[in-house]
Amino acid sequence: MGKRVISRRQFLTRTAALGVGAATAPFFLRNGYAASRDRVTIYHSSVADSIHPYNHSSSPIYGDWQHVMEPLIELDYNKKDYVGVLADSWQFQGNKWLFKLKKGIKFHNGAQLTSKDVAFSIEKMRDEKGGSLQAPNFKDVTEVQTPDDLTVIFVTKQPLAIFLDRLENRFILSKVAGDKYGDKLYDNPIGTGPYKFVSYQRGGNMVFTRNDEYWGGKAAIKEVIFRKVTEDAARLAALESGQADFINNVPDHEVARLQKHPRLRIDKVEGLRMFFLAFNMAFKPWDNKLVRQAANYSVDAPAIVKNIFDGIGYPCNGPVGANVIGADPKLKRYPYDPQKAKQLLTQAGFPNGCDIQLYYSAGRYPKDKEVCQVVAAQMVKGGFRVELISQEWALFWDKQGVNGGKLPFYYIGRGSLTDADTLYDQYFRTGTTKRTNYSNPELDKIIEEQQKTSDQKRRVALLQQAGKTIMEEATFIPLYNLADIYGVARNLIWKMRPDEKVLGWDMKIK
Repeated sequence: MGKRVISRRQFLTRTAALGVGAATAPFFLRNGYAASRDRVTIYHSSVADSIHPYNHSSSPIYGDWQHVMEPLIELDYNKKDYVGVLADSWQFQGNKWLFKLKKGIKFHNGAQLTSKDVAFSIEKMRDEKGGSLQAPNFKDVTEVQTPDDLTVIFVTKQPLAIFLDRLENRFILSKVAGDKYGDKLYDNPIGTGPYKFVSYQRGGNMVFTRNDEYWGGKAAIKEVIFRKVTEDAARLAALESGQADFINNVPDHEVARLQKHPRLRIDKVEGLRMFFLAFNMAFKPWDNKLVRQAANYSVDAPAIVKNIFDGIGYPCNGPVGANVIGADPKLKRYPYDPQKAKQLLTQAGFPNGCDIQLYYSAGRYPKDKEVCQVVAAQMVKGGFRVELISQEWALFWDKQGVNGGKLPFYYIGRGSLTDADTLYDQYFRTGTTKRTNYSNPELDKIIEEQQKTSDQKRRVALLQQAGKTIMEEATFIPLYNLADIYGVARNLIWKMRPDEKVLGWDMKIK
């Protein structure tokens, strides 16, 4: 008898069921397509690669560790404002931020949460030699004071209204556990979260069990299992075979097929990674506002979303996406108008069109090569002659490229963008970066003022004012946020978030 030939999908389905292939660590087997009432298994492309909870700066991995540990505050995306988690209240006082902790919160080891735990955890986060990648968030903090058990005071070099943005995702560990375990602390992570740490397997497999004494109320799901599976097809196969209840990063071309599956559904949410085309004003012709405006009129972001990403994306109407603090719903993007673009080029001194180069790093972002090819074709209709140049990411991003101010025009994505200040300060404030070499003293004053403004409504108004200036000056070409696409068992209900976090306590089985 000849060998039986099976398809790639059949192979991946079988290997997923056996727990081999893209991820080889063993896991809990079960039959069926529906999540059980006691356990949810999540196949994710980005799961913690280390038992060290501070050795990363990735939103999905923050979501892993947030099951066990919790932050002082977090962003409520509906309110577009920060809400307390471990913190009961906070005050911005000049170059100090004063936090009052909630009373009666206990760690998994039974110890009471105090300000000493916060100071201890911040010290661990700042320990770059110890493997932390989160130290830059505290570069402006000169001292952490603990005047009593429920008060923490952060002293900064200067007034820093945006400190809450830097404090988000900074999780608190138990100092009592730190004193007990010493160098083995990270093998025994003790937090205050809704789940307790059970196990970690090298390669990104994590197991959490419910904390029945959780101060915020018991979660519906007893056990949450994360498995790192980087191959799209392997995650899809596991979901369709019933070995996974939940997967991330469903390819857009698979959406229509999976939407017809009787036991699965597709959930989509606007992500926080924003994509845009950046000008470097140190290079001609981008020092000319009319040329920058012409370029904006030459690019049709909605058409790119529709034709390249199957409509699964969200064109930006202003300089930031709708979920970002400081977004202004009144702002509109430049409409696609090639004739208007040609008129502006003529007015700028380029009646016969303009030669430009567009840089990108192929493979860094979803369908980036196709995006840049379409952008080039669109801009030709607006009077630009575009040369596409792809570079390896290491060259594109280092001092020979974007961060050295060496690229005149490029395609880029900015992840985890929750506050407009992050983008405005990083790309458009005089002297902050060489990425754009843009300088506008009036915009600088607005950015500086909002960074010192404690009244959040006033700060948002200033950010919106800055956004209006940025659009009028055409300092870049905002494009879109793509959708985060998840495949989910139909009987699993969860709270979708735009920050790529998948949280077990926001799940239940119907």
